[in-house]
Amino acid sequence: MQRPLFSIIIPVYNAAETLTSAVESILNQSEPDFELLLVDDGSQDTSADLCRQLAARDTRIRVFSQKNGGICAARNRGLAEACGEYIGFCDDDDLYLPDALQTAKQLLTDTGADFVRGGYELLRETYSGQMLQLPHAPGSACRLPAGKDGKAYLTFLTNAGPQFVWNAFYKRDLLVDIRFDERCRFGLEDFLFNACVYAKDSAAVYMPFPFYRHYERGDSTSAATAKAVQGRIQTVSIWVQAEYTAAQARCTSCDFRDVWAVRKAEFVTFLMHQLRDSHVGQDICRSAWDHLRQACRNTTGCNGGLDFLRAARHNKKQAIALFLYTTHLQALYAHLPSKEEKLLK
Repeated sequence: MQRPLFSIIIPVYNAAETLTSAVESILNQSEPDFELLLVDDGSQDTSADLCRQLAARDTRIRVFSQKNGGICAARNRGLAEACGEYIGFCDDDDLYLPDALQTAKQLLTDTGADFVRGGYELLRETYSGQMLQLPHAPGSACRLPAGKDGKAYLTFLTNAGPQFVWNAFYKRDLLVDIRFDERCRFGLEDFLFNACVYAKDSAAVYMPFPFYRHYERGDSTSAATAKAVQGRIQTVSIWVQAEYTAAQARCTSCDFRDVWAVRKAEFVTFLMHQLRDSHVGQDICRSAWDHLRQACRNTTGCNGGLDFLRAARHNKKQAIALFLYTTHLQALYAHLPSKEEKLLK
């Protein structure tokens, strides 16, 4: 059997209403050389039967079933079974845009990169139940060479945006010893996974051309609910350590301090947004900041501070978030005007 160019992994859990659309968005790709792995993670609806029905329609689909273990366990099963030269991920309620695989193939072939990241469309459920596309800065096309270059690493992270896995394609050989951390049941698993990828001596390319359409529904694991935020708090320290390891691998001793200051600013701003959007109580907020501070203290290789000046130049809200964090006035962030909140009403 000829090895497919791409292996696309969809973890499936109670997705009977959305799975067909997700699968069809991949089957209808302009690049046909792929296999599609559907991993049913102990669904309690008709998803397992639907997986088998879809596989009967197209020989490129392979189906696997397992006891419920969460999205990380399902993706890991897919990684273990994948045969393609490159690996991609799709959630069971999202869509690949029509030329995603063709564009990724061209970029990978032209650049020889180990992985490629693309742009994405983000749609979030409004309070009235409608899906609204949220604007976000796409960044500029750029490359990340292999080896230590902190400036290039920081430029790549800034342009490529949040480090999700569903708008990226990876060489399968790059992921031989990388798996999703199954302790992450409420998010952050993408960020940890990609930090492990960056820690390798790998080359990457980013193109703002959109690969993917991501839906944030009210019941999504990416939604900032109180339960989800509490789950993420428990894994913040793992994320920080993974990012620290990646920064050490990517930076020389001269540029590590600056890069790590910016990464710490990312942790602070992420948590600030999560706590604001979930409206959790003060006890959870205190626990969250205690976890983050302890996690940063545990990265003993560099005790650099937070980069206020860079944040002020590039992101005024991030600069404010850093100031509030440093002065222990994080709760005031909830009173800042939220553009997204206005759009969703």
